[in-house]
Amino acid sequence: MKIIEKILTENLNIDSDTFIFDIETTGLNPKFCKIILIGILYNCQGKTIIKQFFAENEDEEQEILTAFIDHIKHFKKHVTYNGLAFDIKFINYRLKKYNIDFYLNSEDDFDIFKFIKPFKYALNLESCSLALVEKFFGIHRDDSINGEKSIELYKEFVENQDEKLLDTILLHNYDDIYNLSKLINIHDLVKEKLNLLEINANNYKLEIHPLKYKINSKKLTMDYFVFKGEHNNISIYNDNYSIICQNNNISLEINIDKGIDRDNNTILFYNLSKIIPLKFNDEVLEGNIYSLCNFIIKNELSSI
Repeated sequence: MKIIEKILTENLNIDSDTFIFDIETTGLNPKFCKIILIGILYNCQGKTIIKQFFAENEDEEQEILTAFIDHIKHFKKHVTYNGLAFDIKFINYRLKKYNIDFYLNSEDDFDIFKFIKPFKYALNLESCSLALVEKFFGIHRDDSINGEKSIELYKEFVENQDEKLLDTILLHNYDDIYNLSKLINIHDLVKEKLNLLEINANNYKLEIHPLKYKINSKKLTMDYFVFKGEHNNISIYNDNYSIICQNNNISLEINIDKGIDRDNNTILFYNLSKIIPLKFNDEVLEGNIYSLCNFIIKNELSSI
């Protein structure tokens, strides 16, 4: 096993009780595949440190897991990219396999991927891959491979112990965790890119943005994310719609109507002093949907 440590010349803004981590594996299924590299980034005594625990062959998996746990067991929180779906579950499965008495709690994780995914369309992202998100926010990456290529290179390294292959694998993992430190303030980075809806009421001020909507023949729902402000868990109900505010989310549910015009076109609409069409046959009228939802939300929450 190798442990590679680097002390950065810059001191990154990460809480002392938090570490960033990312894993490299021999495949996607923890039942049959192994962890061969774990990278962590954290602050200690005013210094930002990156450590990588590398298995020189697959038989060293238990050794790197033990070393990883010894280094992070005093931390209270962790930051990942898609860690809730992959890294955490993978590590916990492999820890259990070796009867290592430790468990990474998903509730202690801030998954940057999970946060940014609902804003994919609002930000016009082609995908939410880490590389594309980094590029969108102007973050440079020296590494040029992906996880799949890393698996191939690791197999070659085990066979010939080529140090150049090792450096390439380590750089991929290094850039993953280092660049996550640049995205740790993703809340503010996303906020700067969006045109937020501002709501000024007597008791509070909010800055919100619509995340996603659903529409069927009877209801239109829109979910909002609250970027700034406290709303005290407001709930509003009337005959036409309801507004539920909880934590950083606001949900608007609108009762809509269905009609057929003289040309036999099916129209879903809402009557707000005048008819507002929301769907015309199979065509969803997104502009009308967002305008209607924003109008109702701003009108109702501003009057409280």
